[in-house]
Amino acid sequence: MKRMIGTTSWLFPGTYYENARLVAQNVDFVELLVYTWDEETQNIIDVEIDKLNNLTEKYGLLYTVHLPTDKIENVFSAYRYFTISKLKIVNYVLHPIEGVEVFLSLNGSNMSLENLKEKIVYHEKMTFDVGHHLLGKKFDTGFLKNVNEIHLMGVSQQKDHLRVNEETLIKISKIFGDSIEKIRLWCIEVFDINDMLESLSLVKSFLNRWEIK
Repeated sequence: MKRMIGTTSWLFPGTYYENARLVAQNVDFVELLVYTWDEETQNIIDVEIDKLNNLTEKYGLLYTVHLPTDKIENVFSAYRYFTISKLKIVNYVLHPIEGVEVFLSLNGSNMSLENLKEKIVYHEKMTFDVGHHLLGKKFDTGFLKNVNEIHLMGVSQQKDHLRVNEETLIKISKIFGDSIEKIRLWCIEVFDINDMLESLSLVKSFLNRWEIK
């Protein structure tokens, strides 16, 4: 299993492609943040999808998709769009919104369900959000084996999405133990390019230490 490190599509004010291009040579994948699905969002991606594919061809950049968080109808629409696109998508991430059980019953095989601060629904594949766990409802350790993606960030003074820090990495290592080696996707979910690049260096060092244990 190849471990992959990625980041979000919002690192500076710009489009999906502009953000992805900025880090295409630094990370393995970019998380496309699609928080809703409307004509404007689709038009932006329609214009950029060939350019996003070019980053895959040139740099090997892959993608994950954070599906809409507002209503399940938009989840269905966005998912249908991306599944017939040519983008190389390695995972879809979904919040446990109303109607999620029906959606997962039809499309669960390549989907991981994210824990929220106030709500967790467990699925055969899970995205473990570090900030949501540390600041909100605790993730049942019995389901840690289901985690295939981590949303990683620094957490301090009741704030998340900060630059990754050693303290947070130590907490993660204590939570997962040796099972941390089985997690395939590590998404640095911060929203600033400088914070991301500094976090990336620290995360690589952290994961390398696990590999040589």
